[in-house]
Amino acid sequence: MIQRLAVDRTILKSYYVAAASITVFAAGCWGGFGHVAPEGMERISERRVREWVTELMPPGARRYDLIWAFRTQQGGVRGRSSVRFAPPDSIRFDYRGPFGQSGAAVVVGDSIIWAEPEEDVNELIPVAPLFWASLGIAREPPAGARLYGQQTESGRAWQYVMLGDTLSYVVSQGAKHRLQAEMRRLDQLIGVVDLTFADSTRMPERATLTFPVSAAVMQFTVEGVESLAAMDPEIWKRPR
Repeated sequence: MIQRLAVDRTILKSYYVAAASITVFAAGCWGGFGHVAPEGMERISERRVREWVTELMPPGARRYDLIWAFRTQQGGVRGRSSVRFAPPDSIRFDYRGPFGQSGAAVVVGDSIIWAEPEEDVNELIPVAPLFWASLGIAREPPAGARLYGQQTESGRAWQYVMLGDTLSYVVSQGAKHRLQAEMRRLDQLIGVVDLTFADSTRMPERATLTFPVSAAVMQFTVEGVESLAAMDPEIWKRPR
């Protein structure tokens, strides 16, 4: 379920030094993370899970304009990006960072099909299911996964368990609708997403992705969402 690319952090190190004033972590801010999913969830049908996933799925192609910020204990960088989504499971991700740095990637399902440059894009999309959740989209249950769920007046939670990986989602209603997602491997926390929706139409507003093992945080703030009638097929091809 977890997709990664080879990591070479040397390119971004200069960014961290130059942008250290953007944000500095306080000592001990990482603390402990509990499970986002509630206790007592029971086995649930695949049909019910797919219904909940479909409710979060955008009705058509969209373009998201984002401001992103990436932070570690050494400092942080920020920039802008656009994400073009084609249902049901394809994304073209383009970003601009400091000092003229830019890149792009295509994600289909849980796999990064191509990325340019690979080492930088891996920093921004380290775990594909959590990246999807940062846009307010839940992944379909994998074949063969054990499914658990729970629904209450305040929201719903569901979970996929397979081959040592556990992917959990919680949708809650309050002053603002909220989506949380969590990935664990052998009960080690890989990452957490906390997203708020702008309104009841499920338009994403702001998302925070936290990766405790690498002490990194990615934040997305949505500046605008545009419905698209069509997309140029060329955007899915790797640049030559």
